[in-house]
Amino acid sequence: MIFQIKQKGLNCIFNLKTVPSFNLNIANTMLHKHVKNLTLFIGLMVSMGTQAQTIDEAIKHLDAERFEAANKAFAAIVTSTPSPASFFHKGYSLLRTPELNSDIIKEATAAFTAGNALDKKGDPMNQIGLGMVKLASKDVAGAKAIFEEVKKATKSKNTDVLNRIAEGYTMFPGATDAGEAIMNINMALEKSKAKDNPEYYITKADAYMLKNEGGDAMNALQNAERLGKKLGRIYEKMAKVWLQSRNYKEADAAIKKGIGADPTHAPIYKMESSYMQTMQKYAESAAAAKKYLQNSDGDCKAKVRYAKLAFIAKDYNSVKNTIEEVKSCSKDPYLYRMTGIMNFDGGKPTEAISDLEKFIKMAPVEDNKAADYGYIGRSYLSMPGDAAAKKKTDSLGILNVEKAIQMGDTTFNYYNDMASNFIKVKDYKNAAKYAEKNIMGKKAPNASDFATVGTYFNYDKNWVKADEFIDKALGLYKDGWIDGYALSARVKGFKNAADSTYAAGFKSAPVYEKYLSLISATAKMEPKNKRNVTEALVYLAGREFQINKNNIKALEFLDEVVRIDPTNQTVIKQIEAIRGVKPVVPGTMPPPPPAPAGKSK
Repeated sequence: MIFQIKQKGLNCIFNLKTVPSFNLNIANTMLHKHVKNLTLFIGLMVSMGTQAQTIDEAIKHLDAERFEAANKAFAAIVTSTPSPASFFHKGYSLLRTPELNSDIIKEATAAFTAGNALDKKGDPMNQIGLGMVKLASKDVAGAKAIFEEVKKATKSKNTDVLNRIAEGYTMFPGATDAGEAIMNINMALEKSKAKDNPEYYITKADAYMLKNEGGDAMNALQNAERLGKKLGRIYEKMAKVWLQSRNYKEADAAIKKGIGADPTHAPIYKMESSYMQTMQKYAESAAAAKKYLQNSDGDCKAKVRYAKLAFIAKDYNSVKNTIEEVKSCSKDPYLYRMTGIMNFDGGKPTEAISDLEKFIKMAPVEDNKAADYGYIGRSYLSMPGDAAAKKKTDSLGILNVEKAIQMGDTTFNYYNDMASNFIKVKDYKNAAKYAEKNIMGKKAPNASDFATVGTYFNYDKNWVKADEFIDKALGLYKDGWIDGYALSARVKGFKNAADSTYAAGFKSAPVYEKYLSLISATAKMEPKNKRNVTEALVYLAGREFQINKNNIKALEFLDEVVRIDPTNQTVIKQIEAIRGVKPVVPGTMPPPPPAPAGKSK
């Protein structure tokens, strides 16, 4: 009988036919000894295989933004099998948490420190983890010093070390370095074995996206795609690149591939929600946001992330319900931002101001709050009240909106919004002021912009400004704004009211003639045009009567007025005076149009 036991470093063969009977006990003892060793070896290998499988599962949770599940899994692995690798993954998983704060950073630091202590010479990966902690704390110089020491110790040959260093430089907004990231990942990819790891190409893509170089990022992701691993994550990244570059057809295709490759990969639904929102398909966007929640942790933090996604999808009812669910377990200041904006849209300016001011007070210093000041300003401007109250709230509104503009917010056309608000309450001076500021901020104002400003200045009786902007509008409209000529003629008359030669010379006549030449015979009879047509005809009649001494032509103009407005007693009396029924005092017929008592239409 032959027994053979193979083990790493061991190959024992026993041929019992050649062993004397008195040595069978010795052989039996030796056999049991090696079987025991073999059992221990197999147990160790099974344990290592189970741990590897568990780590892979935890990493999948992490990539799928099931952060709570990933952190719990890595914590369990550290407890059951403490090793440099398990401690590194625990710390790394913590640093990937979106709600990163000082407490989480401390916990990650402790994990890396413990992992590093398990190796007498120090563990390179956990040392990199400590460098990542520096980046999370915005200490770029400190991180680089640690990374360079690790590279020196590993002679820049450990591709995993190089990849993690590169990844570290892409992980933390405000502490990134695309150049360092690209340099280190390229060093890793120069090693032939590294080219089979999709993670390396994903790191490279993230580095190029920091530089907004979508083409190079997509090349890296296509290299990762060819390896056929981690496809859910790869298509998620592709969709993000396509969306940012506004290649919506390609983005849609990548999203569908990602869902097909891994329907449990939660971030792909974030991309789908964003895509649908861009396409203004808000119901589909909200449905995708729901799928994100279903495939993420489902805990308090995941619900907050879902609320933010659903808010962008304009699914306000779901957002409100979710905020109610999480308000007892979350202190996230962005909840106040969302409720503030929803209150503004819901016509609750007082509540909107309260919520947004809480957000500004609680939000991180580095957060851009310009749009929040804009919402506060617009809320003040929309508040009702008497004249005294409006004066106060309008001043606060202007103050906050001006701050938003100074901080560079372009979310809204604030000046246009303010002008529209002031015109509603008949504050013509401010309406004209902010309408003018609106077009001053445009590279190429159009005819409508100039017409609006000119009209508002007309309402404010600022004839000089009104004339300036109305003329600009007429020049761009190229006879497309017929009523503008009537308005222009009227404004020029008011502008030159103190100039006796202008009034006596009826110098607005050419503009009135232009107006009458453009308006059709049918349009002249329409009630909405009665004022402009009558005014133009009476003005031209006056010129014929007083300047040209052509009574026949003057009567033609006035007769046309009567056809349009048979009850116009003023014009009827003027006709009678010209025909000699009643004497006419020289220089009194017809009078120029009076200045408006209120606004001009």
